[in-house]
Amino acid sequence: MIDISKASVEELLGIATRAEIDAHEIYSDIANSVSNSLLKEKFQMLAFEENKHREILEKLYEVLSQGEKIQIPDKTNEALLPSIHFTPSSSLVDILYQAMESEKSAEKFYTHLAERFENPQKKILEYLSKVEHSHYMMLKSEYILAQEFEDYAEKDIDKVVT
Repeated sequence: MIDISKASVEELLGIATRAEIDAHEIYSDIANSVSNSLLKEKFQMLAFEENKHREILEKLYEVLSQGEKIQIPDKTNEALLPSIHFTPSSSLVDILYQAMESEKSAEKFYTHLAERFENPQKKILEYLSKVEHSHYMMLKSEYILAQEFEDYAEKDIDKVVT
């Protein structure tokens, strides 16, 4: 596993960018696979925010490297920033749990990476860490709902009349 305190900042920003690209794609895929319109919107929002994180990281890299283009690995470093893996038969509870773990890892990653910087770059990475934490908290609330309601992903809950 890569040591965040010793790996090059350029390498770490590339790894983070790959993870954000993958998270955007995965959240978009999940949004397209659920019927619950509220849940769909939440995953679309997550996908949008992960794409914004990619843009932030690319700009940060450009500033640090004086205009060089970021080198993005072909695959996510799963030991450092685990991805969400799902199939059509995956349960929503499992997907949400993986997403929570992924967001928690990203929060820690950005917190540790921020320690390698001074302001204003440090603030940018601390911001990313806090946003990843907010993603974790939102996913945790959805996880609790999905555990309680088996068909949460398939039902348009906001249209159900009791």
